[in-house]
Amino acid sequence: MSMILQSAFNIDFSTWKMGRFIGALLLTITLTSAYATPLLNLAKNGKSAFKIIISTQATNVELTAANVLQQYLTKVADVSIPILKDNTKIGPFEIVVGNTNRNSKATLNSSNDGFLIQSNSATLWLNGSGKNGTLYAVYSFLENYLNCKIYTSTFEIIPKSKTISISAALNIKEQADFSYREVYYPDSKNQLYLDWYRLTRLDDNWGLWVHSFDKLVPSKTYFKQHPEYYALVDGKRKDSQLCLSNPTVFKILSASLKERMADAPAMKYWSVSQNDDSGYCECGLCSAIDKKEDGPQGSILNFVNKVAAQFPDKIISTLAYTYSQRAPLRLKPAKNVQIMLCSIDCNRSKPIVNDPSSASFRRDLKNWSQLTSNLFVWDYNVQFTNYVSPFPNLHVLQSNLSFFKANGVKGVFLQGSGDTPGEFSELRAFLLARLSWNTNANVKKLTAQFLNDYYGKAAPFIQQYIDLLHKNLITSNERLDIYGSPVPAHRSYLSPELLDEYGLLFDQAEDAVNNERTLLANVKAARLPIEFAVLQQSRFYGIQKHGVFVNENQQWIPRANYKRKVANFINTANKAGITELAEGGLSPNAYQKEWDSIFKAGPKIHSAIGAKVIAITPFSDDYFNKGAPTLTDGSRGYLDFQYNWLGWYGKDLVVVVDLGKETAVNQVSISFLEDQRHWAFLPAAVSFSFSTDNINFVSQQKIAAPFGLYENYAQSVQDYIAKLNSPLTARYIKVKASNLRQLPQWRYYKNKQAWLFADEIMVN
Repeated sequence: MSMILQSAFNIDFSTWKMGRFIGALLLTITLTSAYATPLLNLAKNGKSAFKIIISTQATNVELTAANVLQQYLTKVADVSIPILKDNTKIGPFEIVVGNTNRNSKATLNSSNDGFLIQSNSATLWLNGSGKNGTLYAVYSFLENYLNCKIYTSTFEIIPKSKTISISAALNIKEQADFSYREVYYPDSKNQLYLDWYRLTRLDDNWGLWVHSFDKLVPSKTYFKQHPEYYALVDGKRKDSQLCLSNPTVFKILSASLKERMADAPAMKYWSVSQNDDSGYCECGLCSAIDKKEDGPQGSILNFVNKVAAQFPDKIISTLAYTYSQRAPLRLKPAKNVQIMLCSIDCNRSKPIVNDPSSASFRRDLKNWSQLTSNLFVWDYNVQFTNYVSPFPNLHVLQSNLSFFKANGVKGVFLQGSGDTPGEFSELRAFLLARLSWNTNANVKKLTAQFLNDYYGKAAPFIQQYIDLLHKNLITSNERLDIYGSPVPAHRSYLSPELLDEYGLLFDQAEDAVNNERTLLANVKAARLPIEFAVLQQSRFYGIQKHGVFVNENQQWIPRANYKRKVANFINTANKAGITELAEGGLSPNAYQKEWDSIFKAGPKIHSAIGAKVIAITPFSDDYFNKGAPTLTDGSRGYLDFQYNWLGWYGKDLVVVVDLGKETAVNQVSISFLEDQRHWAFLPAAVSFSFSTDNINFVSQQKIAAPFGLYENYAQSVQDYIAKLNSPLTARYIKVKASNLRQLPQWRYYKNKQAWLFADEIMVN
């Protein structure tokens, strides 16, 4: 004791008498009592004197909250605390859950979800506003004061302690920054996860989700007999959208909506919104409104306001999306109309608030917020084309949500990978959930907490990987797109050299938890995006360095252990619960079949590998490739148009291959990708002609398409092969392919054109 006092007060005890010592001791005790926080012991040595109190009129949520609290106190401290009604005698120690006759005097704004956690020397109060506020109070208490953690529906941490002591002076008051908070990842349908993170769920709130015009006025039912119900586009009626000035359309849609509402009367939101298609109506009446409001959002909002007037007790939602993203000039949404503004075109590598390429979205957000107080944002945090691919956007999450809040946004739908896990989906969902409740949350602290708990001793290496990946993205100044690809540009943040560096960090992470099964599985799942990037790039590089094939004994074969590498990826993905690798629905097992066919087919080996290619008509630079050499690099074009293909958008393909010297040609071919979902069509015919001087071309060979044009959404690669009757000597080969002059009706989009995606020109 004397050493403590001497240290605390710098006292020389050799000069003190006993009286002074006692005085100093009493002073110390007084100071300690004055400044120490009094404790409330909910449990001590496995016993508790507390009772859980609920109202005699307790709601279902309050009953659930009390039961949850009781269960977790048993899990943590092995105590059994009874639940009693508030008509019982006031006890010496109580945990008051929900609205009772023991409520504290503090209040919350009932217009938004919120909760209170308060305590004194004998009582703990857990209460909330909104439908689920009391339950949120309980889960917040469990997490912050009992150190219970839930990170996914299958990963929780419940510490054990016979004694539970909390401050007897708690006064915590929280309210949500957004009234609607949906984080669209695999656990978004798990009730415990939703309640723990105070999230809302689509299925609980929406009677009809977005892109609903065709659901309410189905073209299969009406278009053939009544084309006038649908959009007039370039002088023709199309079933792409509705004609919103047609009074019969309004009657049919309103009746259909009324019928749906009768089947689901508890649902709050009903979407009356454009189809996920282009081609809005250009008839005289619709165009007059659109001209007045500076765009097609005018006729949409005019129509939706009329619908909303029919259902004043419901919220009618509509999209501000693609062609309707801009706010109207004069027209305001009705009070019960909600605007769902979509950030689909924003760059994900930079914060929306200051990214030059997001200027139009910033303008539209601010303009809509001036017209309505019922504004939601649909924000995208995923790469649709590759769910399991590095997507380093963690550094923009807080800034974007803060920007939405600052501009009056009331709700957020945060698009993730949906029902299937993706790249860091657990971490990203965790951060988005926390930030959608409180945009000022400490992201650095939250990230460290998640990594330490979810990856254990591997956390430092995972953190290093995250930091390095994001740093390299920012340095590269590359756009991060929701329709991107892990196949890199030169010096990319996903270059083969950097992927090797990332891989070394994951090697260390795996070694750190090698004997901990669950944590090791979490690390292996986190590594999948790097492995996926390596696999995809190996397809791109083909027979080059970093490619899948190597030449051994004059034969091109897969690299050593590459088949095992693919199998390991598939096995880990399946164990991680991944059901889709992309929005299109490619499963891990289907991906294995792709690789089986790649291994079987091998590269395209022919006499023109490396030959110079001259593009007479320029190809598009929208997607990364090797430039003109893509057509003679020996690498096959597979089913992904984003690499190993050259694309001509709305133009004919005309190229000349320079063989370098006069060569005997027996056969020449070129491949094309059909992917109508992405507007890639086959040419009706391809012609080949030959020359020795690049001036005079002779012996034209014309090859017709294997079948006529028809609606087909199956991806395929088709070869156009010209077999010469006798060898022909040539140095130059000209290849021509005609693109569609107009998109077919089933894939018509206004101001959109067809793609020709061409691959290897093989010469033998």
